[in-house]
Amino acid sequence: MTNFEKITETPEALGEFLASLPVATGPWDEEFHRTFCDSCELLECRTGTCPHKGDRPLWWLAMGGKPGEAPGLSIRVKAAFPILWDREYYTVARKQKETRAPCVCCDNTGKVTIKGVEYPCPRCKGNWREKEVVGETTVYSVAKWMLEKVETSKYGTTLTFKQTNSTERYGDSLQIRQADFHD
Repeated sequence: MTNFEKITETPEALGEFLASLPVATGPWDEEFHRTFCDSCELLECRTGTCPHKGDRPLWWLAMGGKPGEAPGLSIRVKAAFPILWDREYYTVARKQKETRAPCVCCDNTGKVTIKGVEYPCPRCKGNWREKEVVGETTVYSVAKWMLEKVETSKYGTTLTFKQTNSTERYGDSLQIRQADFHD
């Protein structure tokens, strides 16, 4: 059995491991203070006299249970939209596409035939792509994404989404860092 398997065997084992870490504060402390301390009537509260004391990491692990959250392993993230497993997300990309005038001499083939002999077009020099721009068209593409992975480090949280339709614009995955969650 690996160390990971040992500490994640039960919520109690994981809570005990997290409580043993030599950290000043953890994500459980912020949530604990928001839930209990912000509305506490005690003027002088110490860890030893706190009526809500206990294994804070284990208490924190037991949170969750809402749709889309893993019971006991929920991470609260302020984002512009709810981040849930098994939910589809969409991005819309806009691209300006140039409309070009056709070559009047070769009709966009790059070649002209004179007396049965084929020559490069004298007007576009055989490269019909190099012609005059006469307008622009806006082209929209819609990509469908599903949450694939959530990574948390000392630098913040990163969400990785997997594209489930075309891989035309971004490839097949998209990462969003915590600094961009508000967008």
